Amino acid sequence: MSSVTYNFRIDEDLKNESFEVIKSFGMTPAQAIKLFLKQTAETKTIPINFDYQPNAQTAKVLDKALAGRGMVGTFETVEELMESLNASD
Repeated sequence: MSSVTYNFRIDEDLKNESFEVIKSFGMTPAQAIKLFLKQTAETKTIPINFDYQPNAQTAKVLDKALAGRGMVGTFETVEELMESLNASD
């Protein structure tokens, strides 16, 4: 299997905060990103828990991503979200 390098830009505060959490789990940022991508590829889903209330910035990003797929909406439960996603297939 060949390797590739991929660069992306993130806010420095987000990087610092998230990398500290990743390090607290004994992983490197590269390992955490590989884990995320591997789970995404294997499960064909985005491995994110929607049981939390996102802050305004995260909610805006999620809304924009869903709008690109024609799926804008607010859901009270994960089950409601999943019903909506399944109906969009």
